[in-house]
Amino acid sequence: MKYILSVVLLVSCNLLISQNTLEGTVTDANTNQPIAFANVYLPQLEKGSVTDDNGHYTITNLPNGNYKVICSLLGYETFATTLQLPAKSLEISLTPSAVEMEEIILSTPFHKLQSDNVMKVEQANVSDFKANGAVTLADGITNIAGVSSITTGQGIGKPVIRGLSSNRVLVYTQGVRLENQQFGDEHGLGLSDDGVESVEVIKGPASLLYGSDALGGVLYINPERFANANESSASGSFNYYTNTQG
Repeated sequence: MKYILSVVLLVSCNLLISQNTLEGTVTDANTNQPIAFANVYLPQLEKGSVTDDNGHYTITNLPNGNYKVICSLLGYETFATTLQLPAKSLEISLTPSAVEMEEIILSTPFHKLQSDNVMKVEQANVSDFKANGAVTLADGITNIAGVSSITTGQGIGKPVIRGLSSNRVLVYTQGVRLENQQFGDEHGLGLSDDGVESVEVIKGPASLLYGSDALGGVLYINPERFANANESSASGSFNYYTNTQG
């Protein structure tokens, strides 16, 4: 009985001795400031921990042995070392590294060659509108094939594309929807030709890519280009409006 009890005590002592705790602090190599949310991992044991706000980590229940320790965090070089347990602590210093990301390209169907575009786009310059005698932008867009206008007064014009208007024609400018013309006949386009370089019109099934309110088509208003650096430019215009005389 004494022999069996001695064996049990010996095994228990060995188990207690073999369970180790590894702790330490992860800091920035340049600033010596603690790093939070860094991952400290022992791949052979599949055990790990994440540092707290003070950069401290603790990994418990580790058996004796020689193990690889890895510490990683986005924006820092991965730290790796070999550690012999039991060990009291492991202080880790991470070196910042630049993260090279893949290039992100934002594209738009506008300003493309007509032959490269999968949708039908009609384009006209505001300067051409004025050359043709258009007084307002709403009047000028009627020079584009397939586009007409509902006019209820001088300066009030609602675009009509493929016979549809109001909330079936979508107006875009610089990526922003203009919905002031989607109501009654007295609500016109609400834009002048000041600061506008050209107008593009999307007709056909492709217009539905912009939503159900583009069933008739899409009017895309392109703003004037910015002046060159260290240069200034100015322009002026004069229009005369009057009611019907006689």
